[in-house]
Amino acid sequence: MMIQLISEAESLAVGLPEVRDFLKVSHNDEDAMIAGFIRAATRACETFTGRKLIKQQWQLTYNDWTEEVISIPLSPVLSVDRIDVWIAEEFQEILPEKYLLDRTSYQARILVRVGDHWPTPERDIEGIKITVTAGFGAGKNDVPHDIRHGLLHWVAAAYEGGLSGNQAVMIAEKLWQPSRRVAL
Repeated sequence: MMIQLISEAESLAVGLPEVRDFLKVSHNDEDAMIAGFIRAATRACETFTGRKLIKQQWQLTYNDWTEEVISIPLSPVLSVDRIDVWIAEEFQEILPEKYLLDRTSYQARILVRVGDHWPTPERDIEGIKITVTAGFGAGKNDVPHDIRHGLLHWVAAAYEGGLSGNQAVMIAEKLWQPSRRVAL
């Protein structure tokens, strides 16, 4: 399986004014640097928790159906936007009526509807493309408060110049811990 980002988040998980207030910075001279720290903090949080924060679109590419139930390695999944299978020398869409998205399981899954089956791709490599949207939502207010507060602490650590061993990073990770996905 290959995972590819199609469209990035259109907004930041915490806003510049909120971060400036947290850092007690009254000017906007360092906004570009602070925005970079917010993006880095977001990547650190997404890596730590195993969750996407702001809505983004991803494409999962498979060679074949390994089983009738497809586990989606992204979280939280907002939607399955499209499933395409290589048939008759082109990708053809599987209509949404043919499958279900189970978001209630620990890991979101796509299930073929009872009485249906997944069509066999007519090529051995990259014959199935599944496009999903993952994230807590489109805006910063959709992201849980503890995660956002942890981002502020992580940005503060970066802004103050001491990312390694810094207490602010440890506080951020403690705030993110309840949202962390654990491989079972």
